[in-house]
Amino acid sequence: MADAAHTPYDAVFYPGLAYDYTHPDRLATIASLNGLESAPAPRCRVLELGCGAGSNLIPMAFQYPDSEFVGIDLSNSTVDKGVEEIADLGLKNITLRAADIMDVDASYGAFDYIIAHGVYSWVPEPVREKVLEIFRDNLTPRGVAYVSYNSYPGSHLRNLTRDIMLNHVHGIEDMGERVAQARGILKFVAEASAKDSAYGVVLRHQFERVQKMRDEVLFHDDLLEGAASFLLRDVVRSAEQHGLQYLSDATFARSDWGHHSDEVSAVLERLCDNVVEWHQYLDFIEGHGFRRTLLCRADIDLERSADPERIKRYRLATSAKPVDPGMDPAAEGVASFRAPTGATLSTDHRLSKAALLHLGECWPRPVGFADLLDGAIRRLGPAADSLNLADEGQALAGLLLRAANGGHIAIHLSPPQLTVDLSERPKASLLARRQVVTSPVVTNQQHRTVMLEGDVVRRFLRLVDGTRTVDDLVTDLRQALADAEPGPDGPETPLEPVSRESVEKNLRLLAQMGLLVA
Repeated sequence: MADAAHTPYDAVFYPGLAYDYTHPDRLATIASLNGLESAPAPRCRVLELGCGAGSNLIPMAFQYPDSEFVGIDLSNSTVDKGVEEIADLGLKNITLRAADIMDVDASYGAFDYIIAHGVYSWVPEPVREKVLEIFRDNLTPRGVAYVSYNSYPGSHLRNLTRDIMLNHVHGIEDMGERVAQARGILKFVAEASAKDSAYGVVLRHQFERVQKMRDEVLFHDDLLEGAASFLLRDVVRSAEQHGLQYLSDATFARSDWGHHSDEVSAVLERLCDNVVEWHQYLDFIEGHGFRRTLLCRADIDLERSADPERIKRYRLATSAKPVDPGMDPAAEGVASFRAPTGATLSTDHRLSKAALLHLGECWPRPVGFADLLDGAIRRLGPAADSLNLADEGQALAGLLLRAANGGHIAIHLSPPQLTVDLSERPKASLLARRQVVTSPVVTNQQHRTVMLEGDVVRRFLRLVDGTRTVDDLVTDLRQALADAEPGPDGPETPLEPVSRESVEKNLRLLAQMGLLVA
């Protein structure tokens, strides 16, 4: 093997993650909301362009053994890392290849889902055209393609600071020096700018963003020469030239005007003749700088219906909790529910209040509409006796659909196999238990990244393998901590004594993090 690095990603490893926006259940669910019935996630074929070490694709393959996954990446050393992890996990339904996107052809076959995350903005124009050609030529007739990219208008602000950093680090190749110099010059310029100017505010905000980025991510995402940004409409026009059409954004909340005033919504309704214009103006209003766009074949007749009946086929989940913990759903008046993101959802509809309360207490387990309706009725108690369930159920469905469009509720066609109930012998995800051996970052059942702080927590997760009762976990965790080699700062001690109560508490925390399997 040559000594010289083949790509910048061979020289500096890019720390990939699992991206829930790209998950086949997410793609299938959003497609179905727009009238496209694509392949079910448990039985599908997925291709990822620019897969890195498989951090996004491997958890999918682990979750869906009857589906097939193929990933390609130009970096040989990065692919080698992924191939090694696949072998360690014993997965037979995933293949990673060190290959050029330009070489993908008909021999790869057809895929139900094709993912290009973090690629489109960072490759030359011919490769961008090839990505769209692959979508056209390698998608199944009802397949869905995902492409993410830096987008305007938000990227204008990012590019402003990129230009400052790139001007300063020109000619510096060493990653550590390049990143340090980039941060240093941006800090100097931001602090030297006028405090009361719009320009100075932007610089300081961008410096805060850059400060929070991992060195490797900053090196590749912001300090790579030639990275490009696009308007949504221009990406869609390019896609249309390849026989594709805009399906949706991969983020539910990006299709909702509900958080804008009636006056703003009325103007936008007059301005926008189609969904692409609608979403483009959303970018203009909110300043989005990164897009996650879904495409499908142009010959698909989409049906963008707002019929509340649609929500009844999905399983629903939300972590939103009532602002007033003592809220009585049967009482008159408005109740507000707040998600960890700070977003709030308010309603005075009693059945809906009871349903949201039920979903919050079931989190993260998704609940079907019929079970949700039953749970809400039980929570209302005698107050439910006077309800016209046909009309009230429709009102609930309408609220849930609006909440899903606004990003307040997650919906699933093929929900993750997780539980909030503590069984006699609780079991955490095998994938997470394998990942935590070498890293504090694990992937949960919702295809999201979870950071497990502290050696005690990581040791505990590895013990929750489905063979131990709660009492066994108490005994074995105590023994594991006693046998552990002390770190540089001495042995780590739990925040609280290892007891049955503390073990049950931490099992419930694992459940809330989506790490316990049904």
